[in-house]
Amino acid sequence: MNSKRLSIIFGLGICATILVILSVSLLPAAATSQQTLQSGTFRILQTATTNSTVTSTSTTGNQTTTANAGPISFITTPVVAWVKLALTPYIGEPPRIPFATFFTLGVATCLALISSTAAKLLVDYDMVKSSMREVQAWQKEMNAARKAKDDQTIAKLTKKQAAMMKQQSRASMEQMKVTAVTFVPFLIIWYTLNAVLGPSIIAYAPFPLPFMGTTLKFFYWYLLCSFAMNFPLMRLFGIGMSDT
Repeated sequence: MNSKRLSIIFGLGICATILVILSVSLLPAAATSQQTLQSGTFRILQTATTNSTVTSTSTTGNQTTTANAGPISFITTPVVAWVKLALTPYIGEPPRIPFATFFTLGVATCLALISSTAAKLLVDYDMVKSSMREVQAWQKEMNAARKAKDDQTIAKLTKKQAAMMKQQSRASMEQMKVTAVTFVPFLIIWYTLNAVLGPSIIAYAPFPLPFMGTTLKFFYWYLLCSFAMNFPLMRLFGIGMSDT
């Protein structure tokens, strides 16, 4: 019960922090509300394409060699350029508050919703909770027997150890289904958006946050939004291990 209350308090604290940051972030945005969003679509595409390669001219002739920024840059660079091209009318160029702020919040909400839906459909939480309860009960009995130095009970419980470990492993593998399905797509989405939004400040905190400071870029703002969205959605979908 204590852990359940702590998780609820933590979730509410994160949500409250998100609301405060949104409020504070809107203040500097009000000063520039009269500025129009500049699309710069052709300039973005040209800049992204130009920056994707580094040319070096040899001293003995006019031949040039092109060095790619990475082994798969021929794939990632056009994708990032296209995403930037598509998002510029909505988040600005460079990305600006509050457009990029709310966009990141929306992305975090959508991904949290997808993750919660996948967990609801793929994971048998009744089995997981039942298995974890049995394992926890066994561990509790074992600790009590060791504390009382009851060798007979310890020997009896030791015989169940292999079965308990197998049950625990089965419960862990069941929960890994969501990660197996969502990890790669979410990583691609995060990598692409971080390439577009990463260098820009998209939110302001009213007080210095641990490891984050007061000016939040995409990584930290998305992290906070993800936590804030996952907690209520997990409660809404009835998933998670809070009841064990």
